Amino acid sequence: MQFDLTGEWIGHYRGHYDEVVKITQSGRRVEAVKITGDDYVPAGEITWRADLGTGLGEGQIAEEGFRNPRFIPGQLKVVNRDRIVFHWMNSGHVEYRRDE
Repeated sequence: MQFDLTGEWIGHYRGHYDEVVKITQSGRRVEAVKITGDDYVPAGEITWRADLGTGLGEGQIAEEGFRNPRFIPGQLKVVNRDRIVFHWMNSGHVEYRRDE
């Protein structure tokens, strides 16, 4: 079963705080852009993107001050229509809940 993930989601970034992302979906392709950012990846930047069919994607990481930004492999897991998890390879994960 495939869900429409379009909309605003709240993610708990460990070591930081809750951040809001806006997910856009075009077919199987989804992309999450930060509405609220942090010292590493600021607002307006892509935090991750993935293929809903395979779950495979890539997440953006950076050093403090958005220095040396880069994408690393990752995976999206759709738990249900209101909960998703994105895993950055060897860099942890963030669980998101739909912002009602």
